[in-house]
Amino acid sequence: MLKWVQCIRRRPELTVVEFRRTWLEYGEEVVSLAAELGATRVEVSAALVVPANAAWREHHGSAAPFDGLAEIHFQGSAPEFFRRLEEPGPKEHVDRLLAMQDDFVDLPHSCFFLASQDVEASFSLGEG
Repeated sequence: MLKWVQCIRRRPELTVVEFRRTWLEYGEEVVSLAAELGATRVEVSAALVVPANAAWREHHGSAAPFDGLAEIHFQGSAPEFFRRLEEPGPKEHVDRLLAMQDDFVDLPHSCFFLASQDVEASFSLGEG
């Protein structure tokens, strides 16, 4: 099982409310992409602005939480996943996601990666 994980930080000039409005639309596009890919699961969530999050950050000296998280779970190999992203239907969704990111995502402070729930298999997927 592969997971395409997106950890999103909002652009600094956006308020949480402004980010969330766009995040809702972005999440709908992520769900549509997942459907096109035949994903087994999709999760789209936003960090809560609550005192506990600020307290944990202060206590641990950690970075601020990501504003949004999206995961698409895909049954198959990494090469198959990337091949599917290039097919016409999924590619249209990816192109829309990339265009939307330009408007509200702080790309240098966000991250996008593939992960595996199977730790043993993830060693064989790596290059080093």
